[in-house]
Amino acid sequence: MQSEIRFALNFIHNCKKATEKRLWHHYFCQRNFASVLGIETSCDDTGAAVIETSGKLLGDCISSQARISGVVPSVAAELHKENIESVVNTAMAKSNIGFRDLNFVAVTVKPGMPLSLKIGVSFAKSLASRLKIPIIPVDHMEAHALTALFTDPQLKFPYIILLISGGHSILGIVQGLEDYVLLGTALDASPGDILDKISRRLKLNRLSDECLKGVAGGKAIEIIAKTYNGDHQRFNLPLPRSQSKDCDFSFSGIHVAVEQLINKLESENHGNGCNLSNQDIADVCASVQFCMTRLICRRVQRAIEYCLLNTDSRATVIRNHPTALVVSGGVGSNCVIRAGLTEVANHYNLRFVAPPSSLCTDNGIMIAWNGVLLQKENSSRITEDLSSVDFCPRLS
Repeated sequence: MQSEIRFALNFIHNCKKATEKRLWHHYFCQRNFASVLGIETSCDDTGAAVIETSGKLLGDCISSQARISGVVPSVAAELHKENIESVVNTAMAKSNIGFRDLNFVAVTVKPGMPLSLKIGVSFAKSLASRLKIPIIPVDHMEAHALTALFTDPQLKFPYIILLISGGHSILGIVQGLEDYVLLGTALDASPGDILDKISRRLKLNRLSDECLKGVAGGKAIEIIAKTYNGDHQRFNLPLPRSQSKDCDFSFSGIHVAVEQLINKLESENHGNGCNLSNQDIADVCASVQFCMTRLICRRVQRAIEYCLLNTDSRATVIRNHPTALVVSGGVGSNCVIRAGLTEVANHYNLRFVAPPSSLCTDNGIMIAWNGVLLQKENSSRITEDLSSVDFCPRLS
């Protein structure tokens, strides 16, 4: 009797193993691509996404923090800590694959706020260790620079890249994966930081407009200028470094000029700083956008001309003429700035490429995509030595 029971149990066990083997064989025949989980926590947005090495987006999730009054690093880190597990779980649920089906974990390691980066890197390392899969350290700015390749398959190297965000201003040429030439950067504050400060100075968070709820400073300025038909010619703001022939940015002069302008308007309004008219506020917002757009377009124009004049020159590392002008980063989603850049690109017969606004701000998709590209190139960054992976707050 016992031998018959053992035989029956063994038979059931062998049938189960055979069935599982057939199911796994069928699964892998249907799914011939590796999958990469991307995790982003460089600033105040918690993002995660899963992308196949075929380029197919399987699932993503983003948890954004309303920051019309700026970013508080300690608060941002605490919210990352609270949200990261649910964000990753949601992205995985949307992807319809299990954690054991992941082949790589890509994570932002630089640049960014130390406390925020630490949350993402620690979570990614823990997950990679548990799943026994390699980790792919990703440069946040590189991920922004390569996002356009995900959204526009026709885009080819080399191309001019403009990254403008709350933390950085970078102008360069992308000649290939991990092959970049830096042409210009911010000498002082970033455009996003300046826009946030101007937004706070104008007290945009006190306006009752429903469309401003949960909107960051730069976007709030864009909305107000458009909603109230702001006159960009009313206030003649100075253009910092307008005669300079390099490709570097300087935005602090705009901030100083706008502070002085607001003080003047408040004084004319009998010192009642809380009650500038909506039209005054809209005109300031429109003037700021116009001035910043002119400054950015001049630097980009200078960069394009430099590339066109120095291609194939032994004195430079620029090998070929750029094929397109690409913009990314949160500030790069501004419609006025995009319109100006489109004109510049058209003037030089370049394609203008801009990812959707949702992919210009921080997100997990760009991190997973960067991981996919690095995996395809078998990059030396990919490692199973988790102890070698750490975050680096500064751009290097």
